[in-house]
Amino acid sequence: MFLLFRYSLFQVVLSTDVKNLEIKYLEIKIKYVICSGNGAASSQRQIVRKDSPMVDTTRLGTSASTASLQQQASLSGERRESPLDQPLVLLLIVGGFLAVSTVIAKAAPMTGWHPLALLQWSILGGAAGLFVISRIAAGGSIAAKGDTGVSRGQFAFYLLVSGLLFIAPNMIAVVAAPKVGAGFVSLSYAFPLVLTYGFAVLLRLEKFQVLRGVGVLFGLAGGILLAASGRQLSVDASWWAMFALSIPVFLASGNIFRTVKWPAGARPVNLALGMMLVGFAALGLFTAMAGIPVVPGTWSLEATGLLAAQITIFAFQYGLYFRLQHTAGPVYLSQIGSVAAVIGLGLGYLAFGEVPNLAKLAAVAAVGAGIVLVSKGRGAGAKKSG
Repeated sequence: MFLLFRYSLFQVVLSTDVKNLEIKYLEIKIKYVICSGNGAASSQRQIVRKDSPMVDTTRLGTSASTASLQQQASLSGERRESPLDQPLVLLLIVGGFLAVSTVIAKAAPMTGWHPLALLQWSILGGAAGLFVISRIAAGGSIAAKGDTGVSRGQFAFYLLVSGLLFIAPNMIAVVAAPKVGAGFVSLSYAFPLVLTYGFAVLLRLEKFQVLRGVGVLFGLAGGILLAASGRQLSVDASWWAMFALSIPVFLASGNIFRTVKWPAGARPVNLALGMMLVGFAALGLFTAMAGIPVVPGTWSLEATGLLAAQITIFAFQYGLYFRLQHTAGPVYLSQIGSVAAVIGLGLGYLAFGEVPNLAKLAAVAAVGAGIVLVSKGRGAGAKKSG
């Protein structure tokens, strides 16, 4: 009878007709109850009740597991295929946005904006735009707003420091750009690569690699050539040039801080939003204390267009900025300054007729070589660790 039971159960598993499934299930119960007696039947009813759902749940579970695996494979394929998951693509986009924002900063006084006022409202508008974009991308899910495992104190401290390290170099850049030129300010962003890598090696965030070290030296050479190009400026502009060269110190410090103190479980987009809001508050306080006008002298189409352009750039730039840092680390992120330096030099010429001298062109070549070597060094390090 036990063999008959197993045979009937096998037929049930192979059956795809729901009605036949119910009939055969009853046949199993009846045959086994008759053959086993009351006591055995009682225990077997428990076995049958326990085993019978296994037929359906096994089939359903298999289908669900298959669908789940297919969905995961599909999502995994989408992530691999997405250009925004590639560090090099993110690097070029964020670096390009940084260069364009520097050019806009120089154009601010021409449209009646004080550079700091334009920066202030652009950051607030960019944060609002990033919030909307992130919620649309998350399907409007409220759950997507939270960060798991992050204490409020840790989160607040992180946002405060990262916000101040974010706003300080931006303030210097927008004020110095009209004095020394957009090309010079853009090239000053090449220095963070050197400082960030040095800090990362000293703090043992990264192991020293000869190839990346050589790339950093090329970036340093580009920075020196840039500083040499500033000797042709006036005395007043020369002081602004030296002031602009403090930008890399803030950027490198910010790169390292955000990596070391990154709150566990925090989403990059939420950190970007918090950083921008802290930066807006700090800049708003500064402009109020300094008596800087926060609106242009006269609202014109050019002033409005410049504000809209900067808001759009910030909304995308800083969302991708944190994504790049989370994906590739602080040293790779620091290359956005090198990319901005090269692109900004070209934009300075196209928008304002800033003709680069030989020292600046040599700086571009050195910076470009540094980007290639640091990128290759990162790939080589990943292969060895793999």
